[in-house]
Amino acid sequence: MARITNEISKSTTEIRRLEFFKEESKKSLIAPFQALAKFTAVAGLVALIFEVRFFPQFNVWIYEARLTSILIAFILLVISNFNLGKKHPVILVHILLLTIGCSFGVMIYLIPKTLIFNSQIISLIIFVAALFLSWDVTNQIIVAIYYNFVFAISILMSNRDIYILPNMLESVILVCIISIMAIVASYINYKLRQEAIVKNFEVSFSERKFRNLVENSAEGIFQFQSDGKFVTINPALIKMLGYSTEDEIKKCSLSKDIFKRTSDWELLSKLLEKQGKVRNYRVPFKKKDSTEITVRMNLRANEEEDDIQLFEGSLQDISQQVIAESEKQKALDALRQEKLKADTASKKAQQESSFKTKFIASMSHEVRTPMNSVMGFLTLIENDLYEDRDELKSFSHDARLAAESLLDIINNILDISKVEAGKMELDEVEFDLREEVNKALSIIFQAAKSKGLSIERSLDQNIPEKVVGDPTRFRQILLNLLGNALKFTEIGKIVVEVRVKSQDENFVEVITSVIDTGPGIASDKLSLLFEPYSQIKGKKSSKEGSGLGLMIVKEFVKLMHGDVHVESKLGTGSKFIFSVKLKLRTDVPNDVLAVQSSETNQVTEIDVVDIKDSKPTLIQAKKRLLLVEDNPISQNLETKILKEVGYDVEPVSSGIEAIEAVKTGTFNLVLMDVEMTDMDGITATRKIRELSGPYSKIPIIAVTAHSSMKDRERCLSSGMDDYIAKPINIHFLKITIDQWLNSSDR
Repeated sequence: MARITNEISKSTTEIRRLEFFKEESKKSLIAPFQALAKFTAVAGLVALIFEVRFFPQFNVWIYEARLTSILIAFILLVISNFNLGKKHPVILVHILLLTIGCSFGVMIYLIPKTLIFNSQIISLIIFVAALFLSWDVTNQIIVAIYYNFVFAISILMSNRDIYILPNMLESVILVCIISIMAIVASYINYKLRQEAIVKNFEVSFSERKFRNLVENSAEGIFQFQSDGKFVTINPALIKMLGYSTEDEIKKCSLSKDIFKRTSDWELLSKLLEKQGKVRNYRVPFKKKDSTEITVRMNLRANEEEDDIQLFEGSLQDISQQVIAESEKQKALDALRQEKLKADTASKKAQQESSFKTKFIASMSHEVRTPMNSVMGFLTLIENDLYEDRDELKSFSHDARLAAESLLDIINNILDISKVEAGKMELDEVEFDLREEVNKALSIIFQAAKSKGLSIERSLDQNIPEKVVGDPTRFRQILLNLLGNALKFTEIGKIVVEVRVKSQDENFVEVITSVIDTGPGIASDKLSLLFEPYSQIKGKKSSKEGSGLGLMIVKEFVKLMHGDVHVESKLGTGSKFIFSVKLKLRTDVPNDVLAVQSSETNQVTEIDVVDIKDSKPTLIQAKKRLLLVEDNPISQNLETKILKEVGYDVEPVSSGIEAIEAVKTGTFNLVLMDVEMTDMDGITATRKIRELSGPYSKIPIIAVTAHSSMKDRERCLSSGMDDYIAKPINIHFLKITIDQWLNSSDR
């Protein structure tokens, strides 16, 4: 099949060559024919002059014969300039040559004496036609035949005197020899002409293919001089660089107008000078409109032309490829980063899983230990297994401490579960920051006093009177840090410092420090303090935390747009510092987080108070409290506690009873349980607020086992004034009650 295809292709090429040769032969006949026609006219005129002069008796015939041939030659010359003559030049040549032959034959017939002269002219014309016409041998043979035929007819028709002319035989032989030589010359000339035309065809065909290849190529192809001037360019390059014409781009210089960076041109010049060629050279180009494209060049040095070094090559616009490669690399980098993140997250998840496993085991111990103490001491008390009242008091004290420890663990676990579930939300209410610090210190005061520790506070006088945020969470952060300090400090003191870092019209950034004189923390352990479920064990101390308190501190501080860190030194103590950002107005949008002003450079006075011997403030006269609690055990317990700290308490068991009791006007404050069977505390509060007169203004504090922010909001929106979560801390409860009692007195 391939052989047949090659033969067909070869045959097609031969046909194209033959057609090209024929067309070129036709074109090549026009110019010689026109020269021959002019020569014929001139020769006819010369012959006419001599023949009229020497043979006047034949003037009429001479004029008719010669002038006719001259006229025909002129007419044929005119026709050759038109399309008809250009399409059929062979016919014109034959008519011209036949006319010439006939005119000379007539002269021989009329004037036999001119045989030798005319035979020589005929021989000359035949030979000249063979040399200059460059047509095929067949036409030359035809010419020779009809020339000899005309020559023979003219001799045969002449009188017998022609045969006795001197050199007559030689003239005939000359005409025959010249005819044969003309045929041979025509053949040789034809072959040479054919070879030349075929070579010209091949060169033209090759040049046409090369030009088509160059002009139709999608790549930019060009030649340029060593100074950067273009010599040759193809249309693709013109279009690629945004120019309109070849002349326009030839005015540009590669080094100045096309290369974006001069350093790239200098490097290319050095490479070409050293290596003579470059391959796949990437470089940014400038288009006519100054936009940038990236091209890939292949160049080599060409031969010198007129002592000027030329370089030639091609280039491709690979801008899209470069963009695709860049995007691909970005995608790979992103995937690599994602993989690193995934690996890190996986390691972290494994680490947290390990921490959680250890944490669960630790929590089992942490929960069981205080529970065991509570149950054990209560069993001893219940069975009267104590020697005296002091030991009973000791059992009760230890059971309470164990219960408080258990409560802390439970609260921390609940908070952690909310943080991890993403359900931890912050309240936004107006509060006094100093008051929350005092509440936290009051809560730990008794425990610090029992250990012989002093507590100091240092409050910046620039702290605003009111801020907006979540006071409960702020107090919880501070209590967690104070609890840690209290747990690990045996002698010395605990100091709380609060100062303003920066403030503008919308926000204040507050930095709080909790400093203790405990054993300190090793530097290699500091990074683990705020990690999830991590616990720091001391070599000399048997005490350790649950691993939750500081994690909660970190999460709450983050929610309040702050940061927390620790400074510590073994044997000296530790300093925990946290910052929070609080609003100064309730109408500030939540998405405005940053404090705009820089850190204040003003030196402020610090109020330092030693509260080592301070005691909770007592109300001068006993106040009557209404306790609304439907659980008998809780009711008895809370009534006893409140009476012991100096209040006159009247308990009721339902919301309906509470409403009726308030109507008597004999109570100063209501402690309202939220969850009750007949009427819950929310409904009871709303009904109390709907009462007429001063009864509707009585302070109502919610007491509930639910501690979420939504529960707090629900209580406050119903008309309650404050919120206390169970189990109740008596110190915190008394501070809250006294605050509202004092407020109502004013």
